[in-house]
Amino acid sequence: MISNNEKLNKFHQAINHYAEEQRKKIEQEVEEFKKRELDEAESEVLAEAYRMIQKEMAEMRGRITREIAHREMDARRALLEKRGEITRKVFAAAREKLLDFAGSAEYGALLEKFARALGPVFRGSETAVIFLKPSDMAYRDRVAQAYGGPCEIRPDAGIAIGGLRAQDSARGLAADETLDAALEDQLEWFEENSGLAAV
Repeated sequence: MISNNEKLNKFHQAINHYAEEQRKKIEQEVEEFKKRELDEAESEVLAEAYRMIQKEMAEMRGRITREIAHREMDARRALLEKRGEITRKVFAAAREKLLDFAGSAEYGALLEKFARALGPVFRGSETAVIFLKPSDMAYRDRVAQAYGGPCEIRPDAGIAIGGLRAQDSARGLAADETLDAALEDQLEWFEENSGLAAV
């Protein structure tokens, strides 16, 4: 038979073995719990970092987009100003050339040509008035003869470069053959065809 000491010894061994198994089981559960908690914390930290990165990237994209739009507007504004400056210079030069022409010997022939063209339009009018630049009144006889019919010729300070305007208030007729109007008409054509478009 087994002695009491042996029984007691075996009982202690069984208890120690059971306690050791329980300790290992608890340690394993604690390790698994710590690992789970660490994994969850790591996932939360990664998700938060991802959200922060996405937020920063969106703000950065927004800043870059605004900066690009601002620079584009500044460039477009500078281009429009340069285009306007070039247009003003071109038309100032053209105006000077027209003024030079209006002081030349060929200018009288142009006024006669304009007057001849108006004759058929205003034919039969007893109330036609032809307006000339005040300094062009020296051409009044040539203009009246080229017009070929009764008309009154008056100075018009509104004509700055040259040419002539005609009007028949009674019949509601008007014609503008001034170099001022011709230059103004060229402005739109110039803006469309000069290649200075602000793209």
